[in-house]
Formats: sequence, C-alpha cells, structure tokens
Amino acid sequence: METTVLLIRHGQTNGNVNEYYSGWSQEDLNQTGYEQARLLSKRLVSTQIDTIYSSPLKRTLSTAKAVAKEHNLELIIMDDLIEINLGDWQGLQAEEVGQKWPDMWKQSRIDPSGLDWPNGESFTQVAKRSATAFEQVLQQNIGKHVVIVTHDIIIRVMVAHILCVPTSIYRKIEIGNTSITEIRIRDNQPRQIIRMNDTSHLDDMT
Repeated sequence: METTVLLIRHGQTNGNVNEYYSGWSQEDLNQTGYEQARLLSKRLVSTQIDTIYSSPLKRTLSTAKAVAKEHNLELIIMDDLIEINLGDWQGLQAEEVGQKWPDMWKQSRIDPSGLDWPNGESFTQVAKRSATAFEQVLQQNIGKHVVIVTHDIIIRVMVAHILCVPTSIYRKIEIGNTSITEIRIRDNQPRQIIRMNDTSHLDDMT
C-alpha cells in the first residue's frame, strides 16, 4: 500500500518580500501570492488528492482553498501546522531583530535548532509538534493522496523528521512559496522524498 503526501508552502506575502517576521500574524497573500496559488491549483488539477490539511493562518488557508476548490474538497484545519510563534520578533524586520538580539539573530541564520524565541516558542517545540502533526496525518490517511499546506519552517523540520536527521540541517534546505515537496510511504520500506521545493509551475511568471 502506498501513501503520498504533498507538503506545500503558502504563496507570497508582503512580509516575505519585505523580510518581516510574520509568525502567527493573519497576513494574507499579496497579488503575486494569489497568482502563485492559482498556478499551483492549475498544476494539481489532474492530480489525485483525497484530503487537504491546512494551517489556520490566512496565508495558508487562501493557498489551500485554491487547490481544494478544483477538487471539491473541504479543508481540514490542523492547529499544529501553524507557523512558529516568534513572540517578540513578530512584525519586525530582520534588521530590527539583528539590532535588538544580535547574538540570537546571528545564530538563527546559522542553526536555529537550539533557540527559544523571546515570549514565543522554542525550535524544539516547533519540531516536535510538526512531527506529531505529520504522523497524525499519515495514520488518518493510509493508502491515500494527501496535501498539507503550511509554512517554510514547518516543512523544513518535517523534512528533517522524515529523513531521521537532526534539525540542524534546517539552513541547508530551501522551501519556496507554493513549492511542492512530495513524500512517498510504502509498506515495510523507508519513507522517500520524491521531490523537494518544486516550483516549476511558477516558471512562466514575470
């Protein structure tokens, strides 16, 4: 029996463009992000999808709805797929964070796996809940084709979980807006990453 999971990052937001730390903000997609979501849904229109899970934040919901509409599916909202709670960093630009927390910011650019965000979550907490969410989705969808629409950080730590490697690999992974990372799970075989950070549906965007 084979289970397929597509991990999809939400479309572009103004926070992504302007290097704001969005965290749990309810920022929606910008115009480019909506176009990315449209192209994503067009690409997946003939792909079998049985279930779609989404983070509860607006930018993921808007992306997931574009895909769900083409497949006549209802979204399943999963709180553990939410972005990291950045606490005091939320809403700040990278430059501001670098000035207020220089050592922590520098470490975050190298290896954030041991960090605790001020008045937010620890990286360990995020990794644990992300892995738990992934395993829960698998248990509920054996033999099915599933989409999970979530965030950059969540996908990166899920990839580390799937590969059974430390989350210190985090900065060696790139996950673009509306990218597709495909996971295949077969009985009695190691989990396989079939493709990662696939954004070929955006190739024609100007």
